[in-house]
Amino acid sequence: MFLIRFAFYFTLSFAILCIPIGGNRHLFDKFYSLVTPYADKAVMTTKQKLTVTKRYSRKLYSNSEPLEKDEIKTNLAGVQKKIQKVNKHPDDSYTDEERERLKKVLSND
Repeated sequence: MFLIRFAFYFTLSFAILCIPIGGNRHLFDKFYSLVTPYADKAVMTTKQKLTVTKRYSRKLYSNSEPLEKDEIKTNLAGVQKKIQKVNKHPDDSYTDEERERLKKVLSND
């Protein structure tokens, strides 16, 4: 039913648009000349919007890519300092009495 209705309306529209209006012109040509400037503006605006959207989406995607190592992409970042943990024994000197007490404490565990 849909295909029959579609074919009927398409044929009717085609027949109406082919009506000659004088000067070897048809009704379709008149509609075409009226609508063309607006259609051109709509197409240009759409192309500009798509270009801007594409540029922003590329920026968003480039900021979301996982990096192999941490790095900062801006020059406004502070100086990075590397902190290394060094496991050294304290440089304190213990007396014999303190060493004995430490051994007792550690051996009780």
